[in-house]
Amino acid sequence: MSTPLIRYRDATFRKYRHTVFHNTSWELRKGEHWVITGANGSGKTTFLETIAGQLLRIQGTAEYGIDAASIASVWFGDKSVHYGDFYYQQRYHAAETEGIITVRRFLALENNRHPHLQALNITPLLDMEIIKLSNGQFKKMLIAKALLKNPRLLLLDNPFTGLDAAARTYVAETMERIAGMGTQVVMTADGTHVPRMITHVMEIERFSVARIHAREETVRRNIPAATKELPKLPEPPAQPFETVVRMDNVTVRYNEKTVIDRVDWHIRKGEKWALTGSNGAGKSMLLSLIFADHPQAYANRITLFDCKRGSGESIWDIKERTGFVSPEMHMYYGGTGTCTDLVLGGLTENPYNRRHISVQDTEFACRLFAYFSVEETANEPFRQVSTGQRNVALLMRALVKNPALLILDEPFQGLDEEKIALARTLLDAYCNHRTLIFVSHNPSEFPSCIQRCLTVENGKATDTNNKIFTRL
Repeated sequence: MSTPLIRYRDATFRKYRHTVFHNTSWELRKGEHWVITGANGSGKTTFLETIAGQLLRIQGTAEYGIDAASIASVWFGDKSVHYGDFYYQQRYHAAETEGIITVRRFLALENNRHPHLQALNITPLLDMEIIKLSNGQFKKMLIAKALLKNPRLLLLDNPFTGLDAAARTYVAETMERIAGMGTQVVMTADGTHVPRMITHVMEIERFSVARIHAREETVRRNIPAATKELPKLPEPPAQPFETVVRMDNVTVRYNEKTVIDRVDWHIRKGEKWALTGSNGAGKSMLLSLIFADHPQAYANRITLFDCKRGSGESIWDIKERTGFVSPEMHMYYGGTGTCTDLVLGGLTENPYNRRHISVQDTEFACRLFAYFSVEETANEPFRQVSTGQRNVALLMRALVKNPALLILDEPFQGLDEEKIALARTLLDAYCNHRTLIFVSHNPSEFPSCIQRCLTVENGKATDTNNKIFTRL
């Protein structure tokens, strides 16, 4: 047999103050491609970090038949690009993005004709500043940067989450093509989207290798029903309004480019909407107009909570009534606090009317930690827990706020099937007397309470005209 590219013999590693993958033995041989699966917080990303040489080995051996320069890693979130010098709303302010690195500079391109750029549909994005990219566009850019190095080994951390169907196909086909050219792939995934060239599956439990087996045929993820008892929920806030959102012929332009094109959207109190569309279609831009992040809201006819924008309300009046989650939020969080600090911090973010954190608020937060079975993360630094655990914390932050309107932009990214099932069941109960806007590229993730759907493509929007939204 050929010499392994990587071989662990009774290896043990350290991450922060924790010992992980105690006495682990594993080999990666020529021609093999691996997918690593497991629940949130089980250690999938951590195992990739051991391969990338990012963790201290404290016991055993780790032999490499490949030099470090031949390994490319793709991490999503704050490990990929640090956004600490930016603020979240900056992407929507044209005058405040000048000088921020563009996709072309980030990729250090000499020309636009590289086949990976074509395959991943990156070429149209080259002159955009990176903070203006949608979540899916940002992921494709990072994958392209790694592929431009022509690595012998490519490490990918959950490359398919947040991508629309077309982008998932682009990425899977690209993985299969580079595998045929000699690049080996080790990736984490939920088991739903596994490229055909994958040869082995590793299942991780509690920072140890639980099972290894040959690739099995992938089946479409069927999110199970949650059976756990719901936590006691707070009473909905007073809602002295009938219209939550009304957009009339709303248009957003940057120079000569129209991003939102004459959109009409009326959301009444208590309605539950799905918002769908491909990566970069304009979904997040629409949400920024609602959540008071976009300055062009004042140049349009937009009504929020029965008040026309620009009639005297502050952005904090809007944000106090709104719970918001987006896949980029944790990249902008520069704090050093715990997950509990993050969850309760949403209650005090209004600088002009800081809400007192009551005993009831704290008790509800504790009930949510218990409901999602993430009590062990409550006192852990937010920056040191897994991406899935961070996203659970961000969802809890929006719920603890007890808002009248929930805007959940791909809130289940990185969550395992159990967490998604729990979250869907909770949202169906929680939103009984609240308004919901829910964004996802996976129709099976939509809570059953969804009634209507707005689809955005190329800045234009189409709704279902009061027809019940049918889950695909």
